[in-house]
Amino acid sequence: MRTLRGGARSLLSLLLVLLSATSAAAEPKARLTAMPSGADAAERPKQKPKAKPLAPKAKPPGKPFGLVLARHLDQAIGIDAQSAALEAQRRAVAARYAQANSFTPRSPFFGGSRQERVKGNVQGYRESELEIGMPIWLPGEREAYELNVTAGVAELDERLALRRLDVAALVRDAWWTAQRTAKDAAVARDRLATARDIGNDMKRRVELGENAAQDELLARNETLAAETEVAQTDAAAKAARAAYEVLTGGATPDGTLEAPLPARPPEDHPALRAPLAAVARSQTQRLLVETGFIDNPEISVFGRNEQGTDPAVEDPIRSHNNTVGVRFRIPLPTPGRNIPRLAEAQAEVDRANAEYDRAQRLVAAEINAARAAVAAARRADGLAAKRLAVANEQFDLARRSFRLGEINAFDLYRVRQLQLDAQRARASAAIDLGVALSRLNQAFGYAPTL
Repeated sequence: MRTLRGGARSLLSLLLVLLSATSAAAEPKARLTAMPSGADAAERPKQKPKAKPLAPKAKPPGKPFGLVLARHLDQAIGIDAQSAALEAQRRAVAARYAQANSFTPRSPFFGGSRQERVKGNVQGYRESELEIGMPIWLPGEREAYELNVTAGVAELDERLALRRLDVAALVRDAWWTAQRTAKDAAVARDRLATARDIGNDMKRRVELGENAAQDELLARNETLAAETEVAQTDAAAKAARAAYEVLTGGATPDGTLEAPLPARPPEDHPALRAPLAAVARSQTQRLLVETGFIDNPEISVFGRNEQGTDPAVEDPIRSHNNTVGVRFRIPLPTPGRNIPRLAEAQAEVDRANAEYDRAQRLVAAEINAARAAVAAARRADGLAAKRLAVANEQFDLARRSFRLGEINAFDLYRVRQLQLDAQRARASAAIDLGVALSRLNQAFGYAPTL
């Protein structure tokens, strides 16, 4: 028994020495960051560097209130579920660098066996065996795997930037909805103030006998209608502000609006960078499949201790042998394994290329439509301003004519209605112009920035 224990200890020590030598010979290589080259890579623009960090920019000391929309966007991103999910997915993909930096593609293994002979001419025969081994990388597989991880992280960076742009569209729409309802409420309050002014004047004229009682009823009707509109528009404005606060985590739609920004190269558009990163990632996945044409080979070292006594001789000899060896296992490539994997990888490349081509068409169409909308909104805003100036002058003349008795109350309120329509059109045109400019920035791929 002591001999057996001594043999096992010497065998285990020998295996540990061999494993240390194997590990030292397989030190991890430095991480690669280059993207794969080839026919598909030549057809597409080179992958851009990773997107800039999405952390909110600090406000410089002493800077004016500025573009609060950018800070509101940071708040909206902070509570956006999809952004959080993409960030978590990015961390999960980046964690695969641990495998890329490992000297073995999977975990090493440790095994052993123990057997005793119960019958035979050799008495007390015992055999103990210990084995330590690991799978090994195929030629170029480790580099291809690391390239795939790098491309996956870059794709998620671009998808985060694209999600930021999508959230910016929601914030912009909610902002302008709040501004539109606020403008409508302001017009309604102006209508009420004018209606009360005319109503007081009408009441005085009726008391003096200059106008009929029907004119006072007409004035009261207009005042009640204005009060109803004020109540409705105020409720709509409060609802729009509440929706904006929910979207941005408590921010209110007040402050300076974003300025129009110039056009920039299409390749910098997040809606194009994200699918382009997907193309690069699919190409690295295909390269990884091509490199891993078989399952990972395995290599191991083993040690065996044999003990026994041969009774067939006159003087029985006690046998005690130690054996050390190497085992390896190399799977063979088969079409049944490789053809489906290659076809799936190529299909992903084709799908990513199609998505990139589609994104190019959509971005170009969106920019053209946004430019046309800005031009139309500017013309409409200019015409609405002129119309309002004419309506204001017309109403002033109508009020003077009413005081002089040249027109009746119905004519006065008819002119007042024209002025109200012009005020609403002017407010709507101003909002429409702001919306068009924001959507042009959105079409160029700009998120609000400080």
